[in-house]
Amino acid sequence: MAIDYGGKRIGIAVSESGLLATPHSVLPNEGDIVSRLASLADQLGAETVIVGLPRRARTTAGEHKYRDLAERLRQQTCKPVVLWDETLSTVEAAERLREGRRRRSKGMDDIDMYAAAVILQSYLDANQGRQP
Repeated sequence: MAIDYGGKRIGIAVSESGLLATPHSVLPNEGDIVSRLASLADQLGAETVIVGLPRRARTTAGEHKYRDLAERLRQQTCKPVVLWDETLSTVEAAERLREGRRRRSKGMDDIDMYAAAVILQSYLDANQGRQP
């Protein structure tokens, strides 16, 4: 399971085969989001949780919220949680939606889960052939 963690929305993607990432859902970033994400990871049978880390957050202060989310998820799920580079994932997701001729308004509602799929696919491609 991959997470595109945003201030307002959180995109979720999954991979059943370990080869191909699929957009799953978008959750509003409100309430006890860590418990909701941990519950979703359990429901989906996720073996590993990937959290996208944007380049702009790669400062001590910016990276803290992503590392905190990853650690809290690790504690609640007892699963490996990996921070993964999400550079340009939203741009790539938007391009794929345009290529698929999705209506802009509908596509923008879903952009976060498509960005999560880009993050997860990047992780899967980089780790192809390795055992988790």
